[in-house]
Amino acid sequence: MTCLPCCCEGYDMIEVIGPSTPVVVTWQATVSKAQHGKLGVAIVPEDNTLRFERLDMQGAVADYNASNRGEAVKVGDFVTSVNGVTGFAPMMLEAATRHEDLQLTLARSRMFRATVKKSGSLGVTFGVFPKTLVVKEICSGPIEKWNSTNKHYVIQPGDLFIEVNGVKDNGTEILEALKADGDLRILIRPLGGAGY
Repeated sequence: MTCLPCCCEGYDMIEVIGPSTPVVVTWQATVSKAQHGKLGVAIVPEDNTLRFERLDMQGAVADYNASNRGEAVKVGDFVTSVNGVTGFAPMMLEAATRHEDLQLTLARSRMFRATVKKSGSLGVTFGVFPKTLVVKEICSGPIEKWNSTNKHYVIQPGDLFIEVNGVKDNGTEILEALKADGDLRILIRPLGGAGY
């Protein structure tokens, strides 16, 4: 089994990282829209997360960033929970819109590749989303074995399977690609236990 963090066509966020650099960092942020009435961001719903696409100079997130420089939100960061709502981006977006005070779980991650040899069960159950698969549970199989030998690149519940052997952008087709035995090259977006 090998781990290949690398630059891949269409995936700008992949970086070569050393083993001491975590592939995912998560933190909590409390944000209030009371002063501005808005977050001041552009958010893109992505299956089980919300991704920050733009940060405005004014708004609740700009206020948070000014007061929390060490944990400032950046473009490309993910929201994995809004006031306890997890697992489905439209529901998180609704919670972010409806409530004035928000308790957010945020994640900043770097994608990585895992190559596993499959013969029989992969040992993973998934939530199938339009563009990706979300890991729900890991049991005995190649992914569990991967995790035991790749401590810096652990695959866990809430992580996204973005691509398998070149199949991407369709959760159902990615799931079909995982049914084949043999070598599976998997592109993973770790999200630190995001919901499913």
